Amino acid sequence: MRYTPAALALVLSAPPVAAQDLAITDVTVVDTRSGALASHQTVTIHEGRIAAIGPAAPPPGAQVISGTGQFLIPGLWDFVTHLSWTRASALPVMAAQGITAVRDQGGDLAETAIWAQGVRDGRMTGPTIFQVGPMLNGKSFNRYQYALGTPEQARGAVRLLKFEGVDGLEIERRVPRDVYAALMAEAKAAALPVGGKVPMEMTPAEASDAGQATIDNMEKLYDGVFAAAHQQDLIGGIDAFLAPAGEGQALFSTLARNHTAVTPCLYAVAYALAHNDPAAPRDANYRYVARSQRQPIKPLPPDELALFRAMLPRLLATTAQLDKAGVMLLAGTDVAADRIPGFSLHDELDLLGKAGLSLLDVLRAAEVVLLFWTG
Repeated sequence: MRYTPAALALVLSAPPVAAQDLAITDVTVVDTRSGALASHQTVTIHEGRIAAIGPAAPPPGAQVISGTGQFLIPGLWDFVTHLSWTRASALPVMAAQGITAVRDQGGDLAETAIWAQGVRDGRMTGPTIFQVGPMLNGKSFNRYQYALGTPEQARGAVRLLKFEGVDGLEIERRVPRDVYAALMAEAKAAALPVGGKVPMEMTPAEASDAGQATIDNMEKLYDGVFAAAHQQDLIGGIDAFLAPAGEGQALFSTLARNHTAVTPCLYAVAYALAHNDPAAPRDANYRYVARSQRQPIKPLPPDELALFRAMLPRLLATTAQLDKAGVMLLAGTDVAADRIPGFSLHDELDLLGKAGLSLLDVLRAAEVVLLFWTG
């Protein structure tokens, strides 16, 4: 593996964090499975893990934090992140925002492996990191993408990444149909879940039937085959697709039947709209973005910005219909470049609420991922 000196230094220079018992008293605990609220509870944490939940007094010698008037929920997930872009400075910011686990959807595997080990050892503060290694694509568009030109290369890449210990795989839009088929077959044999985009040559239903575990960045549902069929009027095509008698109902039923989860990543679209407005004040939370990443990305051209404005309400409507059809929705933000880590997940949860999900379902979208992704 290629180890980045800066990443390695972050781990080796930090002493392990000493374990300390902690008791959160008089807090209301939220059971996100049943929706039940248990008030006046004491939550005891021993060696970094929850040891007990109940009405008992805190154990002797524990550090006590009063939870009076507060609610305690399970740790949150951000299911689409790119840590090699956000840099390690994002990790403590995520932890401070209640994010206890992330799926890194494409980056420098050697680098993220060091950070993941640092978190496990207690030398770094941050969420548990689930890794996929490089993004797998038919053509490489950045240093974190690996191009697969043939089915044989796809099978070899899966075997190598399995050997390197990844938790899953991430697929991009330019993967050819035959390469995709080989990749999915090899991933199934390796027991590696595959998430990411829908290849442009395929429909979302085909990707779902092939066993793709997650479809990320929901606007890509309307890319590729769909966009080619509605070149003259993409927005009109989406409206017809979402109509009560439209073709969307069949797709959503397929996704639900196959247990294919969708990560809407509504934040990515909303962020692009907000940060392309020259009249908008600069977000104060930019101080939490790595200095190397604070330069704004290239502004969207006017026609693309207009498309995003038209897309966002329709993506909210798509989210509502997916939820109604019983499709599992996951909370992810596609945080990278100058997008703001940690805070972005709370923006995503707000957007899921605006789409019509209940508060309980919003919380579930950010908390059910571990069982889903690892089986």
